[in-house]
Amino acid sequence: MIGDNDLAVPEKMMDFYAAQQRITAHNTANAGVKDFHKLHVSFSAELREAIESGDAERIRNVAFHVEKAGQPGVDTESEAAGGAKNELNFNAFAEIAAYRLRMLRAAVTSK
Repeated sequence: MIGDNDLAVPEKMMDFYAAQQRITAHNTANAGVKDFHKLHVSFSAELREAIESGDAERIRNVAFHVEKAGQPGVDTESEAAGGAKNELNFNAFAEIAAYRLRMLRAAVTSK
């Protein structure tokens, strides 16, 4: 597919940051629950290796893992800061994807 490799990384990274945002919301909602262990989405070595390989299908097939923190408790200020960082990163990759799509559209429609 035209542009498959150009879009695989931004798509996967947007998936990662969207998942992290859902986990951040989950952690914040459960901050007052006794003995609640916050969760986080791991950015595995497998994804890093897939991105380095440049293989779009391999990148898309990497699964994220949700892990539980060792100590109970949630710092809501830290979660809010993490949520803001996730939003910025998601938006950056959305801009990259949009730019690459515009480039593809220009290449396809140019004469």
